[in-house]
Amino acid sequence: MSATQLSAGTPSLAASPENPDAGKSSRLAWLIAMPLAAILLYFSFRGVEWRRVWTIVCGCRIPFLLAALCIGTLSYVVRAWRWRVLLNAQEKQLGFATVLWASSAGYLGNNFLPARAGELVRTGMISARSHISKSYVFTTAMTERVVDAIVIVLIGSFVALGLGQKPAWLERVSAVAAAATILGALCLAILPKINGLAHGAIGRVPLSPALQARLRRIADNVTAAMHGFRNPSRFVRFLLLTGAIWLLDANAAMMVARALQMHLSLAVALLLSTGMAVGSALPSTPGAVGIVQFVAVTVLTPFHFTRTDAIAYILVAQAAGYVVITSLGLLGVWRYRAGSR
Repeated sequence: MSATQLSAGTPSLAASPENPDAGKSSRLAWLIAMPLAAILLYFSFRGVEWRRVWTIVCGCRIPFLLAALCIGTLSYVVRAWRWRVLLNAQEKQLGFATVLWASSAGYLGNNFLPARAGELVRTGMISARSHISKSYVFTTAMTERVVDAIVIVLIGSFVALGLGQKPAWLERVSAVAAAATILGALCLAILPKINGLAHGAIGRVPLSPALQARLRRIADNVTAAMHGFRNPSRFVRFLLLTGAIWLLDANAAMMVARALQMHLSLAVALLLSTGMAVGSALPSTPGAVGIVQFVAVTVLTPFHFTRTDAIAYILVAQAAGYVVITSLGLLGVWRYRAGSR
């Protein structure tokens, strides 16, 4: 299941409520994502015994698969709970159901829309329900992603040390992710302290007073969202929920493996989750087709999985993930529309 929760990965630069070039970014992402998906699928499917894949899938043990679906659902519930911790750093207290349905609709959008447009979906839904500014809501969502990136780098590093095996591509990409993570962590630490400088810089830009005022409001909202971590209790709750999310995802992955009569240790499940999250930073088609298959093959084959086993596993895991997020997401959209009437 964690293999299918790519929408919880790192953010796309194209997804921004204040980005006027989002359309161009989306088209460019598609131009890169489509051939990338085709290439990765080619390398992933080479040597796969499709008749054996079908046999493995048909032998899936339903009770274990249902357990994986339940754990995957709980993971999304905890993600919404964690996001609410940041959103409620302002005086406005959002109900859990409001955040859960908006979060679910956003993850649904990330799975079916390009350029991680689901981030805009959940931002718009929360802003409409609470009258909190879009820039504040979006910043809290991106703050989640930065913290997740930090956790991904830490988990990947510790697990790889324990296992002694890590795909070469993941090693290289993790180095880039680590650098980006350090930059993101510095932004989390520094941005709340430079709001005055930002106001001064905006005032020196030759723009209309109305546009300057709008930029200052955005800067204020970004700073306010970043201040959410200054409360020690809130920060600890956020970290504990983050740890719970990654453990739930890993256990869901292990349960899918048990459903297919395969063995997946906790360490390998965490490494797989790390690989999926790192891979989600690449330009991808909706659902990250190609990327998830390539990650599964390269991560699992060093641990006594055949390429056929890895593909059978990831197809079932991805399908299970779609069942969970489609159900939650459609329910979230329905609840939002019902409340708008």
